[in-house]
Amino acid sequence: MYKPLITVLMWGLLIATTQVNAQARGESKTDSLYSNILSEQRELLIQLPNSYKLNKSQSYPVLYLLDGTRNFNHAVGTLDLLNQSYMAQEMIIVAIKNTDRTRDFTPTYNESYNRWGISGGAEKFLDFMEKELIPYVNKTHRTNGLKILSGHSFGGLLSVYAFQSRPGLFQAHFAFSPSLWWHDEVLFDTAKNVLTNTKDLNNYLYINMGTEGGMMLSAFEKYQQLLAEHAPKGLRYKTELVEDENHNTTAMVGHNPAYRDLFAMFQCPEDIQKQGLEAIQTFYKALSKDLGYEVKPPYSVIKDAGHYALNDKNVDKAINLFQHNIDTFPHIADAYFRIAFALEQNAQLEKALIMVDKAIALSKVENVEQNAFEYYRTYLKQEIAK
Repeated sequence: MYKPLITVLMWGLLIATTQVNAQARGESKTDSLYSNILSEQRELLIQLPNSYKLNKSQSYPVLYLLDGTRNFNHAVGTLDLLNQSYMAQEMIIVAIKNTDRTRDFTPTYNESYNRWGISGGAEKFLDFMEKELIPYVNKTHRTNGLKILSGHSFGGLLSVYAFQSRPGLFQAHFAFSPSLWWHDEVLFDTAKNVLTNTKDLNNYLYINMGTEGGMMLSAFEKYQQLLAEHAPKGLRYKTELVEDENHNTTAMVGHNPAYRDLFAMFQCPEDIQKQGLEAIQTFYKALSKDLGYEVKPPYSVIKDAGHYALNDKNVDKAINLFQHNIDTFPHIADAYFRIAFALEQNAQLEKALIMVDKAIALSKVENVEQNAFEYYRTYLKQEIAK
């Protein structure tokens, strides 16, 4: 029954299920809170992951996005497209609208910059985030402890400043075209000392730069060199010069590699995946201990482990792994689609068809591509009828 040609067809269908929907899924909403620290109301744009209402037992990282109005749509859309292909973590995105970005994002008062507004309020703004905003988000949403700060230009400056001054506040920092030149490169006064005297810095840092040139580029290159020479143990970082992009587009293109590279931090090595569920769970317990917050095996890791088992002709092991994903992520249509292949190899065609029917029903709720599911259902019906 199970011929090589059919095997090729089935693996082709697995690839087809990674097609993505161009419209961002999930729920967008507005919110606000009054800040006693800043003495003003702060408006928020919040994006909940697609699975937030579909799986109420799941908790999520939070991406705190600066220049919220400007960056919200592309940050949300890019993340959702990657989520649909299991190439990034699902996150809650909390975008903070500006009131006075020069004041909030700059670490020191620079008199020569007064024509653009009063500067030097970064410490106060970080106090607002640490003591008011983050506790509010944790109280009102299902968060898992992983916090990311993402900023562009002056926002990127704040992200790097937070990385240096409060490395435990956020566990990851994105800085797109950061204004590291600020106030005669004042951040460099403490950067080397922070990096060299921090023994274990379990953090992630992404920095990029476009075609800005001048002091933007020279400060970026200086920070690149500093990281290359003094990055402490535990720090994972990525810096890149994106020569085809300008200052206005580095955040848009930068979120893609930043999301993906951060996600790579939580990927279980292939040799451990091949050992099975117990080895995978042991790996993530150790990773959680190292990072200081719980990291659970992502859907894609268990999925891949199941296919390694299928390749090894260990169908029972594959079924157990795919079933684990169904138990953990019951809202994901793809989970039922995967187990159907293992059930078919185990000559359980009727049960495989039930799983595919479940995948089709869930795909409509989850808003994912279902053509491959329907094509495989037709194939199973033909096999059953033989």
